[in-house]
Amino acid sequence: MLVAMNNTVFVGSFVAYTLAVVAVGLYSSRYAKRSDEDFFLAGRSLGKWVGALSASASSESGWVTLGLVGAGFMQGVRAFWMVPGCLLGYAFIWFVLAERMRHRSGELQALTIPDFFSQHFKERVPILRVLSVLVIIVAMLLYVAAQFAAAGKAFEAAFESISYREGVLIGGAIVLFYTVSGGFRAACWTDFLQALLMLVVLVAFPLYALYDQGGVGNVLETLRAHDPELVKFVPDEYGWVFVGFLLSTSGLGINFGYPGQPHVLVRFMALKDRTEVRQGAFIAIAWVALVLTGAVTAGLVVKAITLGGAEWGQPLLVSKEAAEGALVLGAKHLLPGVLAGAALAAVLAAICSTADSQLVVAASAVASDIYGRLISGTPGQNHAWLNRIIVFALGAGAVLLVMDKEVQVFNLVLEYGWAVLGAAFGPQLILVLLWKRASYKGCVAGMLTGFTTAIVWKLVYHPAEGGKPAGILWNEIYGPRETGIVVYNLALAFVLAMLVNIAVSLLTSPRRTDDIRPV
Repeated sequence: MLVAMNNTVFVGSFVAYTLAVVAVGLYSSRYAKRSDEDFFLAGRSLGKWVGALSASASSESGWVTLGLVGAGFMQGVRAFWMVPGCLLGYAFIWFVLAERMRHRSGELQALTIPDFFSQHFKERVPILRVLSVLVIIVAMLLYVAAQFAAAGKAFEAAFESISYREGVLIGGAIVLFYTVSGGFRAACWTDFLQALLMLVVLVAFPLYALYDQGGVGNVLETLRAHDPELVKFVPDEYGWVFVGFLLSTSGLGINFGYPGQPHVLVRFMALKDRTEVRQGAFIAIAWVALVLTGAVTAGLVVKAITLGGAEWGQPLLVSKEAAEGALVLGAKHLLPGVLAGAALAAVLAAICSTADSQLVVAASAVASDIYGRLISGTPGQNHAWLNRIIVFALGAGAVLLVMDKEVQVFNLVLEYGWAVLGAAFGPQLILVLLWKRASYKGCVAGMLTGFTTAIVWKLVYHPAEGGKPAGILWNEIYGPRETGIVVYNLALAFVLAMLVNIAVSLLTSPRRTDDIRPV
């Protein structure tokens, strides 16, 4: 009877949170009917708290509550290397790019990232605008699909009666319901609440679990007793440790993606003024440090409990995909019902806070940049009906992409969605904002290079894993071996895109006396 009551409380607390999020999204819809600027940028009125926490929550998606917790579960303390990589990325975009982006986008009255690039270069033929929209549609479909896959796994782990596919449909329906209604403002307001919930859960749960297991020392001893590699920050088998740290998804490689995420950059465009940017930077960095550290710690503690003999944790040992349910299963079996429900809600919060923002960004690329600018010739006007149709269509397409259960959220996010956006947009945006000689042709060449390299490299250079054969280039270098130097496609594509942009810009842009742009 106690178990049944606990399960009822678990479900009840989760449902209450979900209804609250939907209510906030619906309430915000009353503000989304004035113009495209309201639907896509909330009237450029974001304050520091909503701007910082919604930007943070939208960038740290289901890959944190599922993927990063799963990485801590599978890799051990080595997963902590991701924390400094992400912190460097946050520091760069907030302290170097955010104010410049806010100021320049305001000057141009740009509503979207494609609009920003196109108007900055005053292009006559919309090559850059259309290319930017193509990048966003492809990457966002994959990115949003990963969030819905995360929802499917979370619901399946939490509720025995819900299958993976049913979980995907439920997660997709929740996100689409309030995003279709409220647009960017709904995304920001709900993401703010979701960021707070993620913070509470990913700080409280690891601390509670560590206390329950007798402290950090006992957890590390349990891990060391079963597998010494789990407590080594630098595994013995890696010879080129620093190369791997710089270029892999487990180190600084992830850092290359932050300057190129449109769903984060639009928050900078929507902030009210410079003061909000500077104060928001410290809020965002503090949030991400706590959340990422907590996520890895949660994975470590659940792994120690599982290795200690907990029956409920044994399914997590089957594969990397299964390990991504560590937070949900751990919270369900270790926390009281209401807190366990909050933990599941935090997983859904991470999923929603990214998926809603990305759907709005993708919709804006089609509605504002293609229809508003190129077809109807009515930029900035209210295209509410088209905005909502596109959000729904993109969301439905993302759901269909992940109906197959064999999807690893961590890889789909970091190696496709995050990587494609980071390499295609990041180098180009940095050069536009910081270097006066950045040229139109350089931007087009750099964007094409980043986009194609990120996709092609991932297809040809990867080890055999999960029954899937290795890439052609990997086979040429290492043969059938699963070990080798893994070069993150984002790091390679980012560097190549930057070099190509600089080279083409130097060839096509006249020299200036001062090549560095002021703040």
